[in-house]
Amino acid sequence: MKGWPGVAGMCLVSVVALAACSSSETEVAEGEGEGGEKADLKSGQTELRVAWWGSQARHDRTIEAIKLFEAENPDIAVTTEFIGWDGYWERMSTQAAGRNLPDVIQMDLQYINEYVSRDLLVDLTPYVENGTLDFSDVDDIYLEGGIVEEGLYGINLGSNAMSIAYDAEIFAEAGVPELEPGYTWDDYIEAVKTVNENLDGMYAYAFGDNLNFFKHYLRQHDLWLYNEDNTGLGYDDDKYLIDFLNMYKDLLDSGVAAPPDVKAEVQGIQDELIVHSRASTFSPHSNQIVALNEAAGRKLQMTTLPAMEGGSEASFIKPSLLFSATSQGDKSEEAARFINFFVNSIEANEILNAERGVPISEKVRDHLYDHVSENTQLQFDYVQLVEQRAAPIHPPDPAGTGQILDLYARMIEEFEYELLSAEEFAERFRGEVEIILSN
Repeated sequence: MKGWPGVAGMCLVSVVALAACSSSETEVAEGEGEGGEKADLKSGQTELRVAWWGSQARHDRTIEAIKLFEAENPDIAVTTEFIGWDGYWERMSTQAAGRNLPDVIQMDLQYINEYVSRDLLVDLTPYVENGTLDFSDVDDIYLEGGIVEEGLYGINLGSNAMSIAYDAEIFAEAGVPELEPGYTWDDYIEAVKTVNENLDGMYAYAFGDNLNFFKHYLRQHDLWLYNEDNTGLGYDDDKYLIDFLNMYKDLLDSGVAAPPDVKAEVQGIQDELIVHSRASTFSPHSNQIVALNEAAGRKLQMTTLPAMEGGSEASFIKPSLLFSATSQGDKSEEAARFINFFVNSIEANEILNAERGVPISEKVRDHLYDHVSENTQLQFDYVQLVEQRAAPIHPPDPAGTGQILDLYARMIEEFEYELLSAEEFAERFRGEVEIILSN
């Protein structure tokens, strides 16, 4: 593993504000209820508390892997705490306020900056330097997402990347070539419009209602959504957002973008229009392709996001989830051993089955590839494709990111109903983002 670059500064906020933010950009399965088991401590053992959110399948796999960890590390007994996404961050906020955080917590990029700013996480760099965390076969690109101000505060549990999923059969039926990496925004718009015209109003993913796509668009202009000190937007000219929204309006006006009443029918991945052959494209994170294809009952393909002719490369590898060690106890070394086990144990990863994303260890990836389903192999292949062309990941998002995502979603609905022009949207968005970040 090579050295890592520093990233954007930290933003001080109240821990309680964490619970007010919106759901994870990675859109992992939320799960229901909560559970866990108190460790049965024996003489000489250290208790290690570990918390995560997720689906029941994730809970079951994680618990089984933890049992293997305990068998190989008999001096540690693990107390487990798990819950669905909706209650997880509220619980973490309450425990942080009571100085009772678990020793290891599952972390999301949306929150890592906030937790670091409150001194709630441990910089794991010393445990890399002393060999407790072994990243000898982990490329730096898989670690970048956990770095804040040159410290390593989160370890990637599984990589993913934004993608465009498409139905090759629909493209073939419409007489439209498949989207090869390097295709441009104009290529995408022309392709999905042609599919729409040739197949009686077939919808397509229209990108404008997703703030992550605007971030991608900005990265192609060597810009970022936020400025360096996270006090405002990172672009001075509203033309960037206006042009992006007008591309979306073109697809709305031509009937390619699904109208709001059709989008409202989608309540989960099983309802996505592409699943029911009502759309030619969709935009999942790569770790969603398994659930997407299982819901569709057929093999959908993935390709990279649109490129910009003459623009910079904007694709990047991101952690779907991370493990962080918290600072409210004295279990940092045990936490580092636990995280290292999840990264490097082939047996543990056979149990975990890449459910959190593509493993960051090359030897683990190579071993698992022939043992996972064809759908899971798709995400391995896609992450490898993005790795070959990826630019460095952006700095961690600032406090208030959840509110900004919610703001964008509300304003997009007004835009779709023609209650806002692109110019009005851009002006109002700038003003309200500055208010959110100032708070």
